[in-house]
Amino acid sequence: MISFKQHSPRPASPNLTSLLDVVFILLIFFVISAVVTVKGISMELPPAESSKPVSGKSMEIELHSNGDLFCDTKPVTLHDLSHRLRIIAEKPFAMQPEHFLLKSAPQARVQQFISIVDVLRKHGFSNLVIVTNNKKAQQETEGNL
Repeated sequence: MISFKQHSPRPASPNLTSLLDVVFILLIFFVISAVVTVKGISMELPPAESSKPVSGKSMEIELHSNGDLFCDTKPVTLHDLSHRLRIIAEKPFAMQPEHFLLKSAPQARVQQFISIVDVLRKHGFSNLVIVTNNKKAQQETEGNL
């Protein structure tokens, strides 16, 4: 007599090789896209010999020589900036910018500059970075022209 045994099929397991390929490609994509670059409007900055590059999550505040104020490339008033800083101060520390980059044109009024610093301090931020051009690099570039 013929024996008819029921063979239970092995559970099917997905091929993980292609899944891992996709995961690694996504990982590479997000690592490359997570590189933070400082964007903004091109403006002349005062030179300094001690300037150093800054990296990490930052908020950029620009003060132009005509008094125009920009926050992350969007025009704002000092009152708007204060409102934005109040909202940021209410967020958890991990979601706040690591630095506040203050770009000021050399011809900008000192009073406006001090007002921006005062607004930042009023909201409890002390991580202010004043952005300058590297004086040595600027002199080298001018010497090559």
